[in-house]
Amino acid sequence: MIKTIAEFIQENGYYVTRPKGTSMFPLLKHNSNEICVVRADELKKYDVPLYIRESGEYVLHRILDIKDDGYVCCGDNQWTLEYGVKREQIIGKLDSWYKGNKKHTVRDASYLRYVRFWCKSLKRRRAILRVWHKLINLKYKMRSTAARILKRKKSE
Repeated sequence: MIKTIAEFIQENGYYVTRPKGTSMFPLLKHNSNEICVVRADELKKYDVPLYIRESGEYVLHRILDIKDDGYVCCGDNQWTLEYGVKREQIIGKLDSWYKGNKKHTVRDASYLRYVRFWCKSLKRRRAILRVWHKLINLKYKMRSTAARILKRKKSE
């Protein structure tokens, strides 16, 4: 019998996977890091819960605020807040991850510095990400232009 992720976490206390998508960049990279999600017995501001949206989509985003009607979450690579994430939707929270062969945890001093810098100011994040995304787009345009020029030179 195939178990859901929530059932697996309840039975084993953890779940290991590779995250998909870019919403938690720069902390996590698409299909690159191996993450460990543990039971979310207790949640606080800046924890990174794994939750299920009403659409059935699994989401790993950071808690930026706790309100009466639920958690306010946002991916580290985003600036649009998601309001009203309910406790019942949350099936676990990020505990550790690997970047290459190096294990990191949410208790590491370097991670805590990252959280303080990256998560305290959504306005700063918005500005940084806008510049970052423009640089990435410029990089791809330059690669594309260079590839076209090389292709033309080879055909001459």
